[in-house]
Amino acid sequence: MTGIYARVSTEEQAVNGYSLHDQIRECRKKAGDDEVIEYIDKGVSGEIVDRPALSRLRQDLAGGKLTRVICFDPDRLSRKLIIQLILSDEIEKKAE
Repeated sequence: MTGIYARVSTEEQAVNGYSLHDQIRECRKKAGDDEVIEYIDKGVSGEIVDRPALSRLRQDLAGGKLTRVICFDPDRLSRKLIIQLILSDEIEKKAE
């Protein structure tokens, strides 16, 4: 199963940056025909690690539900590089 993670923190970002629709569309293209679960955090800062959808993705990953995780851009995971690296390491230990 492939997990797709998308996030926008502000309405302006959704309109003028990476909209959720655009992120999901591009991630689904990359996933191809794989069955996917979408994990979407809308209106949540990338500086906060405790986000509802990200927490569900991490739980599903730890539980072996996901074999692949796709995210449009690493800054969607977090705005802080150290958190991006920690999350990337966590993902790479369980999935591609």
